[in-house]
Amino acid sequence: MPPPPPPVVGPVDPAQIAGTPVVRVGVNFEDLGSQGDRDYNDAVMCFEGQFKVDGTRVVSIEAQRVIATTSSRSDCRHRVRVEIHHADGSTEVPVTFESRSGQQVPMEFRIGSRLEVFMQTYQGGCAKDEITMHQPDDCRVLLDRCNTSGD
Repeated sequence: MPPPPPPVVGPVDPAQIAGTPVVRVGVNFEDLGSQGDRDYNDAVMCFEGQFKVDGTRVVSIEAQRVIATTSSRSDCRHRVRVEIHHADGSTEVPVTFESRSGQQVPMEFRIGSRLEVFMQTYQGGCAKDEITMHQPDDCRVLLDRCNTSGD
């Protein structure tokens, strides 16, 4: 599993944050490993705001409160953990939710805050290892796309 990207250190100039500016981001997980159907709709978190995305790295380019929507099209049950890491090294209290709950997840970002999302199956026949948003075979961080339909 690749390590998460390093934190941004020091005062943050939004123009210096690498990545493509986006308004809508989808963090889309697949829960069956290499045996999966690759629809990436098994645990999904979707949100809108002012961000830059560079591969799997999602960084806020303004101070903002964002409410993410969640969904799952899987027969398995998962715990999803959301962490916000600020540029000064501090973090928000992690939020954990059940993937099928349809929960709305409030997130507080500062300029330069980085998003980290993790998923782990706790019930059903799906892979049990924790998956991070940085594992391209098991998660797709997509610009303007949330996989909320399909099989």
